[in-house]
Amino acid sequence: MVLSVASFSAAATVQPPSAPSAPPIIQPLGPIKTHPALLQVAKAACARQPALDQAACTGAAAAYVWGYPLVVMSATRDRIACLTGINALFNAKKLAGPTSTSVVAPNDDTLYSLAWLDLRSGPEILSVPAVLGRYYNFQLLDMYTNTFADIGVLTDHGRSGRYAIVGPGWHGVVPSGVTQIHAPTADVWLLGRTEVNGASDLAAVGAIQQRYVLTALTGAGSGTTAGPSTFHCPAPTTSFLDQLTAAMAADSPPNSDAATLRVMAAAGIGPGASPSTTTAPAVQQADAAGLEIGSGLVDAAASTANKSLPGGWTRGTVAGTFGTDYLTRALVAKYGLAEQVPSQAIYFSAAQDADGSPLSGSHEYEVRFSKGELPPKGPDGFWSITMYNSSDFLVANPIDRYSVGSHLTRLVRGPGGSVTIILSASKPSSLLLNWLPAPAGPFRISLRVYAPATTVRDGRWAPPPIEPLGPS
Repeated sequence: MVLSVASFSAAATVQPPSAPSAPPIIQPLGPIKTHPALLQVAKAACARQPALDQAACTGAAAAYVWGYPLVVMSATRDRIACLTGINALFNAKKLAGPTSTSVVAPNDDTLYSLAWLDLRSGPEILSVPAVLGRYYNFQLLDMYTNTFADIGVLTDHGRSGRYAIVGPGWHGVVPSGVTQIHAPTADVWLLGRTEVNGASDLAAVGAIQQRYVLTALTGAGSGTTAGPSTFHCPAPTTSFLDQLTAAMAADSPPNSDAATLRVMAAAGIGPGASPSTTTAPAVQQADAAGLEIGSGLVDAAASTANKSLPGGWTRGTVAGTFGTDYLTRALVAKYGLAEQVPSQAIYFSAAQDADGSPLSGSHEYEVRFSKGELPPKGPDGFWSITMYNSSDFLVANPIDRYSVGSHLTRLVRGPGGSVTIILSASKPSSLLLNWLPAPAGPFRISLRVYAPATTVRDGRWAPPPIEPLGPS
C-alpha cells in the first residue's frame, strides 16, 4: 500500500479482551528464530569478497536488511508529520490518485485517517464510533513495521470504543471503559482505512471520520523508557547507517533480534553510534560493500518471498508481522509498506500474464470471474483490482479509474453473472466489460481482499488467470 498526505490532499498486550467471536485486537509477532537466516546469507555474500574486512562487511549487510524498514518508517514519518504534526489525527477528504506518491502502492477505495504518535509523554486515546455496514480499520504499526494491533469492524464488531495506546515502560491507570494497548515502540504509526463505495459515498465517509478522535491522556502515570525522538522537519540528510543508529536509540529493537544486533555491534553499528565518523579506510570500504550487498539481498528476496500462483499471480507468504524474517520485512517495506495482517486483508499481485510474459499496455488482457467465483469475503469486506505503473503508483487515465472491484457502482456483469475486467491502454469496444486503464508501458496489478473469507486466507481460492488477448 502507499499513501500520501497529498492524496489524503516486544509484544503488545490488551485489556479487556475483545469479544470471543472476533479476531484478536492484538497481533502476535511472527515466528522467532534464534539464528535468523539473514546472518548466514550476509556472511556468505561478504566471504565472496575476501579482501574486505569481513566483520564490517557482514555487519553492514545485515544492518541494511534488518534496518531498512526502520529507516523507511522514520523517513515516512518525517515527510508526512511535517505536514500533519505529531499526535494529531489527519483525515483524508479525497481518494488517492496519480499524484499520490508519498508511499508506494496506494489504494483508491478507502479514505485514510492517520496519525504519527509519540508516546514518550504519555498515552494517546483513540475514540471510534459505531461503524456498521462497511469495512474500517485502524492499523497500529511499530517502527519496525510490525502490526501490533488492529481496531476496527473485524475486531470490535463495529461497536464504538476508546483505546489507550501506551508506550514501552509506561506505568499508570487508564480511565474506566478504555481498552489499554501496549506499543512495542514509543513512535507508532496509526493508520486508518474506511471503505468508500464510489464518489457519491465520500460525504458519508467524511461524517464517520469526523467522529474518529485522538486525545492525550495526561497526568495518569509515569513516562516511557524510550530514547529521545528523532523526528525532524525537514528530515536531515545523513548516511543510511547514521539514520539507522539514531532510530535504534529512539526506538529500541526487540530482544528477539539479539543475534543480529551482536553481528551489527561487532561492525560498530548500534544505538547512538555514528558509523560515518570512522576514519579507517578498510572499514569504510567494507561498510559500502556491505550496504550494497544488503540492498541486493532485498531485491533478490522478491523471487522467493512471494508464492507463485497459476495464471500470472503471486501472493505474499508473510505480511503484517514478521518476527525474525528480516528479508521479507525489508521487501514489504520497500514495495508494500503497511500491508495488513491476513485476517484484515490478503494481497495478490501480478506483473506477468498467464503465459509468463510481462504485463504491458501495448497488449490487452482479460481477467474473467465466472458466476460465484468473485473473491470470497466477509459481510464487512470488499475486493478491488488496482492498476500501478512500473514505479508502483496509480496511473493517470481519461476516465479517472484506478481500480475495479465490488466498490464500483456500475460493475458490469455479463451473461450468467460473470464479471470480466479488461486491462489495456486503449478503451475496449464492448460495453459489457469493465475497463481498467493501463499505462502505455510496463505495469502491474494488485488484488486486495478485505475481510477475506477462510478460503482466501488458507489458499483454497485463487484469482482467475490473466489471459492475453492480443495487441491493444
